[in-house]
Amino acid sequence: MDVYVVYLFVATATPLFLWHDHRKLALWQIPFIAIMWLYVGLYILGDLNPLAHLLFNIVFVANVVFAHVAAFKIYAIPFIRRERERRRLYRESK
Repeated sequence: MDVYVVYLFVATATPLFLWHDHRKLALWQIPFIAIMWLYVGLYILGDLNPLAHLLFNIVFVANVVFAHVAAFKIYAIPFIRRERERRRLYRESK
C-alpha cells in the first residue's frame, strides 16, 4: 500500500503539470485519480470486498497505462518528429 500511496500523490500532481500545455490529457486523468482516492478511503475504512479490490486495481493499472501513453505522446512523439525532420533535411542537403 505504501507504493500505491506514493504513486497516488505523484498521479494527483500530474494534471497540474499537464494543465498549461495538455488540458485534455489532464482532464482525462482526473476521474482515475478520484477513483484511486476513493479506494484509499475505502481501504482505510476496511469496507473493501474482493470485487472492489479487483475493480480498483484495474483502475490503478489503467491509470499507469494512461500515464505512460500520455508521457509517450508528450515527450516521445515530438522527439521522433524532430529527428525525422532533421534526417529529411540532412538527406536533402546532400
